[in-house]
Amino acid sequence: MGAISTTNRLTILLGRRQAVSGQRITLRGLAARAEVPKDLVYRLDSGEARYLDLDALARLCRVLDCAPAEILVWVEQETSAP
Repeated sequence: MGAISTTNRLTILLGRRQAVSGQRITLRGLAARAEVPKDLVYRLDSGEARYLDLDALARLCRVLDCAPAEILVWVEQETSAP
């Protein structure tokens, strides 16, 4: 069984953006530019968000110039053998 993970995805995307444009943006700055709560951005990056409003996801993707699949990543979870 798998699960959706967002752990460190925003940090990775911000780093990629900085490498391309030379412009550094913090998680707090991302929240301000995307007009989403900073708590949501921090929870997403730590993998602790329980829900995500699709409008907020769209705004984050617009600022980061990415697709939703780059933030929401499907991770296969290993099953333990009996």
